[in-house]
Amino acid sequence: MTAFWRQVGLNYVNYSSICARVVRQVLKEPHKAAAASRDQSLMKSSSWENGKIVKTVGSGAAAEQQ
Repeated sequence: MTAFWRQVGLNYVNYSSICARVVRQVLKEPHKAAAASRDQSLMKSSSWENGKIVKTVGSGAAAEQQ
C-alpha cells in the first residue's frame, strides 16, 4: 500500500514540511512565537568544475542576513 502523500505527488520532505507548518499555525501564543523562528529554511547550492567549487549560492532567511 502506498502512502497517501505519494499518491498525490509529494515526496516525504514536502509532506513533512506541510505538516510542520500546520502544527506551528495551530499552536497557542507563548509556543507559537518560539516555533515561528523554526519555520525558516536555508538552501545552499554549489557549482563544481575540475573538483573545485566555482560558485556558491545561498537562499533563505539565513542567507539574506549575511
